[in-house]
Amino acid sequence: MSDGFVPLAVFLAPPPRLQPEAPAPVPTETFVPEELETTLRAARRFRAALGDAVDAALPALLRAIAEGVLARELRLEPAAIARVVAAAVDRAGQEHVVAIRVHPSERGAVATLGLAAVADTTLGPGDCRLQLRSGTIDASLRVRLETALAAQAP
Repeated sequence: MSDGFVPLAVFLAPPPRLQPEAPAPVPTETFVPEELETTLRAARRFRAALGDAVDAALPALLRAIAEGVLARELRLEPAAIARVVAAAVDRAGQEHVVAIRVHPSERGAVATLGLAAVADTTLGPGDCRLQLRSGTIDASLRVRLETALAAQAP
């Protein structure tokens, strides 16, 4: 045999059997350093507090989103304030309506109802308040939105 010659039988022979290694012992208790345990407890409390905060803020957030969407819609297509006022007058029933307060840009739209229309700069587009002899009916967009949201609440 010359240097570097390896018989073919060496390559064809099965590899020697290896003894399986013993599995690593499984610890019965997991060691968690005190700092890590404290951090995990704080993270759990933070997560719970965050969930509570979201639950508490959700109704106000939904209301703000709805108001924003409605305000945008009112800018794109002004509300049919005459229908809103007519519905409020119907709700007043036999009460005598003294005046209708609306946003200045909508005063002309309610003039056709034959009632005294007062331009009120404190009201936004789509808002109206009916002044009655015995009080007022607030038919502002916010009140109508609150009523609609309350009707949808479970």
